[in-house]
Amino acid sequence: MGLFKKKQTEPEVLAESWSPVCNIHAFAEESKDCVYFYLWWRPGTDHAQMKGCWVCNTQPAPAELNEAAMDQGKAPMMPRENCGHAPGGIRLDKSALSIVWLEEGDGAALLENGEILALIPGWAWREEGFPGYARHAIGTGPLAWSLADAEPVLGPRVERSRAYWDTMSGDYWPGLQHQGLEAMEGFFGPHEQYYAIDGGKFPPKALVTGRRDGVRYGFTLGVSALCQPVVEQYWPNDDPAKRRRIELAFAAREGMPEDRWMAALGRISGLTNLPWGEISCLGHGHTVACGETFPGFPAVLLLDQRRLEGTAAPAFPPVMGEEVALLWAIPLTQKEYDLAMESQEAVLPMLYQGAPEELVIFAGEGKFLR
Repeated sequence: MGLFKKKQTEPEVLAESWSPVCNIHAFAEESKDCVYFYLWWRPGTDHAQMKGCWVCNTQPAPAELNEAAMDQGKAPMMPRENCGHAPGGIRLDKSALSIVWLEEGDGAALLENGEILALIPGWAWREEGFPGYARHAIGTGPLAWSLADAEPVLGPRVERSRAYWDTMSGDYWPGLQHQGLEAMEGFFGPHEQYYAIDGGKFPPKALVTGRRDGVRYGFTLGVSALCQPVVEQYWPNDDPAKRRRIELAFAAREGMPEDRWMAALGRISGLTNLPWGEISCLGHGHTVACGETFPGFPAVLLLDQRRLEGTAAPAFPPVMGEEVALLWAIPLTQKEYDLAMESQEAVLPMLYQGAPEELVIFAGEGKFLR
């Protein structure tokens, strides 16, 4: 489950915290000769993963990395050439330590009196050889990389994250709920159904339905309060603030059977958990398998409303100063899904030849291959 086996002597937990939105446990542990900062994703499951970043040695630094000790299940000390604190080791004041989660909830920083001691960003999950950043590390050490060069970027990010979670722990929901409902009802009039889809857990989320011109619509509400993980890795040349806040949408002709309609809403509801459950993100051109939700349509294609000319939709206002990407879920036939999976770019939208306003409305037929 981690970088090395369970330690033989019981370590002391100096600080710990759970991600507000991901199944990740962050904790700092002190063993008899060093301190590590860990992120443990999906703990206690068969799919658990762990990232460990060295923080400091509490004993004199060795000349070389003790790989034999690692094989015995012991957390290794940082070698002398990559250790930037006093050669004899240092001790941390437990009362001075705290943990701040990054905005996406998949990475975290260990702080000492408000200053970063160690930081494991969310993208570290996809980088096998990257342990994280540490204040006392020198260079790209085997157990941590130096924080010095990255701190001008990461320092402000940690402060922004602290302010973000302060907002999220406050009374933000009534305002967001009001402006979301206002945008939807400006589109289809008074809403028909309002379903809470958060299971009574943080953060509040809902799915709202309504009708317009013979079409039934379902829109999520509240997902845009969260910041999707790994957006910067999927779209490195784009502004993440334009892609990381999303709401999901589904539309179908009124003749769709009620059980199929409810199954569709259930699938859209489930997709709201995917980015934070899988440490991934949803965006324009992505496909997601949907099982038997739509018989004969094994997946949905997500299309960003901002890239669909001629398609009507609610005008969702920015959330916390960032745009909201409204992603329409469009069922795909098996042939359409196969083509999408074979292509490296979003080719399906370029094949659509129907009326622009019909693109996002499901009528029981494929949209892209006839």
